[in-house]
Amino acid sequence: MKNKDLIIMEKILDYCDQIKEACDMFGNDFEKFKDSSVFSYACCMCVLQIGELCKVVSDELKNEITIIPWRSWCGIRDIFAHQYSNLDYQSAWETIQEDLPLLKENIKKALESEKQ
Repeated sequence: MKNKDLIIMEKILDYCDQIKEACDMFGNDFEKFKDSSVFSYACCMCVLQIGELCKVVSDELKNEITIIPWRSWCGIRDIFAHQYSNLDYQSAWETIQEDLPLLKENIKKALESEKQ
């Protein structure tokens, strides 16, 4: 794995942690997510950044770690960036609650296997 890809994956983990921190701060509550621009912006900006990072990982890494849906995360980024004023809060919340933990787990596994 290229050093650049290692750095990108570490940054993705950092954004995952920032989202968890925001969720913990607001009690991991969907109603607060919908009602608080601070909460929703904090989470959605991190998701957007994750998608940006997924766009710049090497093709080698994308081919090596196929369990991560790189293109889907790039697509989520595009939705969050270009359609934010029409954001479906329920879908965004599901991404944060369901897809993000899986992404984090898979990146951790990939980094751990790289260290071996």
